[in-house]
Amino acid sequence: MTACLFGTYDRGHSANRLLRRALAGAGFEIEELHEPLWETTREKAARYFAPPSLARLAVRWAGSARRLVRSWRRDRPPPLVVVGFGGQLDVLLAARICRPRAGLVFAPLVTLSETLVEDRRVFPPGGSRARLAAALDRASLRAADLVLADTAAHADYLEELGVERERVAVWHFGVEPEFVTPSTRAPVPRRVLFYGRYLPLHGIDTIVRAAAILGPHADVVLIGGGPERRGLQRRAERVGARITWRDEVPLAGLRDELAGAAVALGVFGAGRKAAMVVPNKVYQAAAAGRPLVTRDGPALREVLEPGVHCVACPPGDPAALATAVAELLALPPLAERLGAAARAHVLARFGADQVAARLADTLASRLGVGAGSRAGGRATGA
Repeated sequence: MTACLFGTYDRGHSANRLLRRALAGAGFEIEELHEPLWETTREKAARYFAPPSLARLAVRWAGSARRLVRSWRRDRPPPLVVVGFGGQLDVLLAARICRPRAGLVFAPLVTLSETLVEDRRVFPPGGSRARLAAALDRASLRAADLVLADTAAHADYLEELGVERERVAVWHFGVEPEFVTPSTRAPVPRRVLFYGRYLPLHGIDTIVRAAAILGPHADVVLIGGGPERRGLQRRAERVGARITWRDEVPLAGLRDELAGAAVALGVFGAGRKAAMVVPNKVYQAAAAGRPLVTRDGPALREVLEPGVHCVACPPGDPAALATAVAELLALPPLAERLGAAARAHVLARFGADQVAARLADTLASRLGVGAGSRAGGRATGA
């Protein structure tokens, strides 16, 4: 059977790349009906979501939608239609025009509300744009035959939004292939590494304040960019934090950056979103075998066991973070033992074969479709 990846989703986003890879690993033939839209703007600051910008984006999306409608083929066996991260509008379109189909799967990763309202506060809570985001979330989630949640904690959240639990399945995205092969680079003593975009989810302010506590005992390196970087640099100067700030590194170079870290940092945001997700950097550090410190929470414990595979600390607590980092730097054997255990665990549980097999099982049990299904299995629509 064909799995048709449909819409204006961000093709380069890791969640979408991992979804595509898992579908192929499950034996599906992959077709893409894709119109680039969201990935054309890398940094989505507050002005990206201002009314004039949203109006322009709506016009552009409408044009993309017309092209997607024209591209949809009906003279073929019904495919499994899959909409990934960034596809809230796409899944509404797919529900209407992608017929006949074997099923419609939506893997949103996160909702608009938790990102734009609860985490980044781009839309004021209770305002018209926040209500519109919530309405779009509910409509898009209900339009799909099956919603893939990246953690059980996220599945609980989706149920709170009104999605029937029987239409939600937990599927952990797993490890990107770029981090499976170990690097030959040796760790640099005292180097503490964070990389990513400086968003509230990441809790960079906590890292900055922890760096001030650690002082000369740690060489903290922050790689990346984002809307909060300039303000954080000024804050680091005010509190006397010793931090090396570096620009974003291509994905292909991150494995070696991780290998050179004595300690890798995850996320430390105190918001609900940070508790519900397992960020890529957590999977990546574990797969690379690096000692990891990250915030505790229910989602983390679905993937790693604190004290066995990583060190977990309370969110938004710079003193606890500084203590955890100092302990790992002072005890290299402990650090390396945690890193080795994490690598063995995630490769055994969340490697490519494992996540593809779980996705295949989920699609078969929930939708009655599989790579070898005839004529689209449970075809819907006429």
